[in-house]
Amino acid sequence: MSAGLPIPLSPKEHNVRFLYDLKTPMRDGVNLSTDVFLPSTPGKWPVILLRTPYQSLWSRWIQHAIFWAERGYAFAIQDCRGKFESEGEFYAYTDDGQDSYDTIDWIHAQPWCNGKIGTWGRSYGGLYQWQLGPLQNPNVDCMAAHVISDDFFRDNHYIGGAFQLTLSIMAAICFSVNVDITQTGSAQLYNNKRFMRQLPLIDMDVNAIGREIPFWRDWLMHDRYDDYWERINTTGKHHLIDVPVFQQCGWYDAYPSSTFRHWEAMTTQPPSEKTRKSQKVLMGPWSHSIPASSKLAEIDFGPNAYRFIAEEDKRWYDYWLKGEENGVMDEPPIEIFVMGENVWRHENQWPLPNTQLTPWYLHSNGKANSSFGDGTLSMEPPASEPFDRFRYDPENPVPSVGGNNSTNDWSQSAEEPIIPGPMDQRTIGRRDDVLVYTSAPLERDVEVTGYLEMVLYAASSAKDTDFTVKLIDVFPDGYAMNVSEGILRARYRNDDSNPELLEPGEATKMNIRMYATSMLFRKGHRIRVDISSSSFPRFSRNLNNGEPVATSTRIEVAEQTVLHSSDYPSHILLPVIPRE
Repeated sequence: MSAGLPIPLSPKEHNVRFLYDLKTPMRDGVNLSTDVFLPSTPGKWPVILLRTPYQSLWSRWIQHAIFWAERGYAFAIQDCRGKFESEGEFYAYTDDGQDSYDTIDWIHAQPWCNGKIGTWGRSYGGLYQWQLGPLQNPNVDCMAAHVISDDFFRDNHYIGGAFQLTLSIMAAICFSVNVDITQTGSAQLYNNKRFMRQLPLIDMDVNAIGREIPFWRDWLMHDRYDDYWERINTTGKHHLIDVPVFQQCGWYDAYPSSTFRHWEAMTTQPPSEKTRKSQKVLMGPWSHSIPASSKLAEIDFGPNAYRFIAEEDKRWYDYWLKGEENGVMDEPPIEIFVMGENVWRHENQWPLPNTQLTPWYLHSNGKANSSFGDGTLSMEPPASEPFDRFRYDPENPVPSVGGNNSTNDWSQSAEEPIIPGPMDQRTIGRRDDVLVYTSAPLERDVEVTGYLEMVLYAASSAKDTDFTVKLIDVFPDGYAMNVSEGILRARYRNDDSNPELLEPGEATKMNIRMYATSMLFRKGHRIRVDISSSSFPRFSRNLNNGEPVATSTRIEVAEQTVLHSSDYPSHILLPVIPRE
């Protein structure tokens, strides 16, 4: 496949004309810049809107715009407020709903619009749609909001309370300059060990571009869930959204769980039954980018894994904006790819109705350090067992290798790229600051599909620290493929609105939310769980001192203890789907 759009399946119907830099007035007098691609044949057309902070005439967007114009749509691409040719000042997440509403009204009044309007976009292009939805613009007929979350605190910037460093700082820089920072030169400037290790975090903006970035500083200073996040989140507002939504995401993106939470809310909370029955999800073996082939990172999921997402979108828009009875709404609302088995499957509910939440318990004789240790994993509850210990030194953090990472383009240009997706974890498993628990070879296939959680009983010598978890599929030849992961900053273990420091040395229960997945662990494979305290530079290093993440510079080493006994039965909770 090429780096751009592969050859489309549907035929071209029109030549294309281009309307450049149309001034689009907002209610406060600011003019935003909108470029429109539409069929060259005179007439009125259904319109698809994309809003972006990444430049309207980015080659990637132009490819999409031409695709849609050739197939009988007007495709409007707008620079977000304060970006490129749009007036105003950009501040992440705050103006997008209102500006989108005003843009929809402007589009509806244009001579090339036939009155049918849909919205489209990925990542930030999905974000503006979820902020538009609760405002209930009557001229929006459908949305396609892909690879984005409903909760900017818990899914974008503070995963389990741990600050998502790489995504946050690279987004802040990118949003603040009108140039492409994803090229290789950014490794010399930003994506390198020296830059990512600097402290305090609050000053990374000045060190990056020579001035303060207001929203970067606000993200850091609002290090708990509060009104700042409540105002911009979609969480709690789905009951106001009355529009059909198609979501596409990948199991190795940062947002598979959020995608399904959106779906669950949108099938139960909107005011009309029609909307509740008009929600669709496509979840594949992908990360954040549009899939370019059947391979992700080190694993090829087979020829059926690839889907041309633009054609999936086309079925959606042809139905809602052109009225074509193409069967898209006759299918079950969810389509998932079951990794390991490497097949697509339709589902009607989420979580799946036959899910059996099954605990797999940690065991050892007190030496689970590294894959050379004695850690095991089984469905047998522990009795009396010695605990495991490791030393977490923020100066020597565990590196981020693969996983649920949404910083695809930025990571590719890093000094040490964070490749999203399945990557061999054996090198990580050799470290003494990683506890490794591995099952016996499976006697039958085990399907794990749904939300995952790690219930960890642990103690630390520090007032605050992090604990990480990975679910891994160990192949018969020893290859260790990461499947899902999670992290928890201990101070947020009970309430992320009211952080509570640890009592050093005291055993504490920690529920670590992991990313949803669908994986068939094959007979003869082994299930493995890795426990540690860092994943850097994806997440900022916990300095173990209990001080604010924004301003702290003082590093302490933490002595970590993981317990697994009848009193402290540490386990991973797997959503097992029974098979005959």
